[in-house]
Amino acid sequence: METTKYNRSLSGVPEIPRRVSKMESIRDPVRRNLTSLYNDAFGLKRKQERIKRSLNGDIDDKENIPQCKTKIYTLPQESTFAQIKIIDIVHQDTQLLKPYTNEIFDHLKELEKKSTPQDQLKQHNISQSLRAKMVDWMVEVLCSYKCSDQTFFIAVRILDFYFVKSERQLEVSDLHLSGVTSMFIAAKYEEIHPMKLQVVHDKIAHKKLSIDQIKKKESEILQTIGFDLCGATIYEQYNLILQNCQIEEKLPLKHYRYLKKLCLYLAKMILYEYDLCSQHKYTLLGASLIFVGFKIVEQLETNFNAELQIKEISLQCGLEHEQLIEVAAKVLNLAKNFEKQYPNLENLKKFNGFQLEEEQ
Repeated sequence: METTKYNRSLSGVPEIPRRVSKMESIRDPVRRNLTSLYNDAFGLKRKQERIKRSLNGDIDDKENIPQCKTKIYTLPQESTFAQIKIIDIVHQDTQLLKPYTNEIFDHLKELEKKSTPQDQLKQHNISQSLRAKMVDWMVEVLCSYKCSDQTFFIAVRILDFYFVKSERQLEVSDLHLSGVTSMFIAAKYEEIHPMKLQVVHDKIAHKKLSIDQIKKKESEILQTIGFDLCGATIYEQYNLILQNCQIEEKLPLKHYRYLKKLCLYLAKMILYEYDLCSQHKYTLLGASLIFVGFKIVEQLETNFNAELQIKEISLQCGLEHEQLIEVAAKVLNLAKNFEKQYPNLENLKKFNGFQLEEEQ
């Protein structure tokens, strides 16, 4: 006769848990698998810790590190460790691009002969002060939307290059639409996550320009400049010069970061001044602002020989030393009188102003 097992839980009486013997737990496949998984993970964790310590030099006998043959279960600690290790490797190897910087610099220097905009406003009814006001507004917009510095320099280059190539005489009424569209094109070209057209229409143009106007202007600008978006910028040129001359290795980290911020500030400032950016190539302007930066940093770091580094830059860029000094003097004069010359344009100072104390 088959007996029915009494279920205590159905009667409302809580079932009393019974102790499972070790032999029964081994026979239970679920418990056995969980136990095996735990042991594998625990053993793997210990092996990982041993490997980490061996990489840090805490273990001399690296040949006897046990090789894990079990299936690897991803642990949070190992994932974090791997990410940190990769980041450290990237930050430590600052010379990854060094074998190519000379070729890149020479290529961009060759490009700038035909792609550097000069005499932008010669045939247009747009004043230098209005262009400077547009550049200042570009600083505000692109910094507010967290765009890269390179996006700003590309946007200004597109705007100026459009002025140079346009056969139609542009009026003051064309400046706003041209500036908005140049920023839109530059963001699409440079940014990983560019500004959306709707954002440009609603937030940047404040609905004063229609979406169709922006689209048509985008097509017009690209066709006018021959879709040439690959020219050099001051930003690229001065960074490549610093990289080629290995300035980072010749300055303390604090002063090198100060120099980089100073060069960025001067590079943006130069684009305000029409007489400077419309008459000289980007390589000469980049070397000149580095000249000024070196002279300032030399006062902070007495062991830094600015004259020696400036001569090296002149040779590398193929520039005459007297010409470099002349343009650098203009850049320095602009820096000293910028606030007087452009009293109502404060976005450069607002978004790119800095002090040495910030790096301490």
